[in-house]
Amino acid sequence: MSITFSVLTAAKTTEGSVKNFVNRSDIPVTNILLEAEAWLYQFLRVREMITDTLFTFDNNAASEALPSAFLDPIQYVPWEWGDELPFVGPERFRPSRTSAGVIEDGSPSCWTIIGSTAHIDATIDDTDNFSGQLLHYAQPTALSVSNETNFLTTRYPALLRKACMKAAYEHMKDSARAQEYMAYAMADIREANATNEMWRRGQY
Repeated sequence: MSITFSVLTAAKTTEGSVKNFVNRSDIPVTNILLEAEAWLYQFLRVREMITDTLFTFDNNAASEALPSAFLDPIQYVPWEWGDELPFVGPERFRPSRTSAGVIEDGSPSCWTIIGSTAHIDATIDDTDNFSGQLLHYAQPTALSVSNETNFLTTRYPALLRKACMKAAYEHMKDSARAQEYMAYAMADIREANATNEMWRRGQY
């Protein structure tokens, strides 16, 4: 049987449902599935989660809100630069500022992320905005009635099952089994992240 949102949230008597996994009919499966997916995306980093988007710092600005589904950066390449803009940690981000504390105009030499905002170390003062390609990991659209399958249901069904069981047992206040299935899921996540590098074969 194919793993889909409808199957996962079906009745206890349906093979492959979360209720069937834990042998309970009185659990909030939609919330459990949502929590399981969100928990997985905290740790899982595989090619299906990589996306690119046009990302722009507006004129007279040195910061911009990150895309709503953003998880982790890979690189930011401004148009016509060829090379990526170096990414630094917040603790190393020290833009030049005026005596009033305003970031000075100029061409950026690095960028960082603080909270849910991207920052560059120079204020854009040009007729054009500062735009480029942001390559990053993004949280996929959650499973739902209108999104029956995703890469978890097709490529990692066992991992999704274990994450759902972890969340279900937490709801049932069975901490021992919740910890057990969290350990199973974390082991699968580590393996998935490690073997994900195999898709880079042939790259140089």
